[in-house]
Amino acid sequence: MTAGTGGPSGVPYVEETVVATSRYLATLHALTDAEARAPSLLPGWTRGHVVTHVSRNADALGNLLHWALTGEERPMYASQEQRDADVEAGAGRPVEELVQDAEASSARFERAARGLPADRGAALVSRTPGSQQFKVARVGMLRWVEVEVHHADLGLGYSPGDWPVAFLELLLERRRRELDADGWDLVLEAEDLERRIEVGSDGPTVRGTAPDLVWWLLGRGDGTGLACSAGTLPEVGRWR
Repeated sequence: MTAGTGGPSGVPYVEETVVATSRYLATLHALTDAEARAPSLLPGWTRGHVVTHVSRNADALGNLLHWALTGEERPMYASQEQRDADVEAGAGRPVEELVQDAEASSARFERAARGLPADRGAALVSRTPGSQQFKVARVGMLRWVEVEVHHADLGLGYSPGDWPVAFLELLLERRRRELDADGWDLVLEAEDLERRIEVGSDGPTVRGTAPDLVWWLLGRGDGTGLACSAGTLPEVGRWR
């Protein structure tokens, strides 16, 4: 399938997500209990937290697909507090349970995504009750981002350098839009892609490889591998 075209489903990026999930699950199959309880690259979260979050995200996005298919309102999460509590409750499980949950929730999401008719892709859904709505067609992109980024967050050898070029380009554009909406003035130069990305009207230039740029733009790492014309990298915050 051509990247982002979707096919008969109303959910673009299903195939890209399936491939990313296969890589993610392969990493989990080598995970030990001790590794699952060790810190991830996300402050305050063990790898068990990350794996549990990715599983609950699959089911949360499945809620949106159910909403779009049936018309029965079902946001991703009842509340942010419930989302956080579910992650905390599942983080300490034995690795076998974590992996089984990851496999089952990923399969449920794939079935639901493939089963959404193309004419339902414009249905409006929301993250929590009463929050800003968006088209359910975004769900595939959201899941692809979730799997790829949190796979790298595990700190088990899979890194931004392993991300497909199409994924790097997607995140560069996504962060450009978000930073532009927040009023940033910045120039990004992805040297390996020969890409110059302007945010706002002017500002310091940050250059480096696309993986290093995207990792920093997601609020991860310390900017290693990047150079900034202002001397110090700006604090752009974490991805939404």
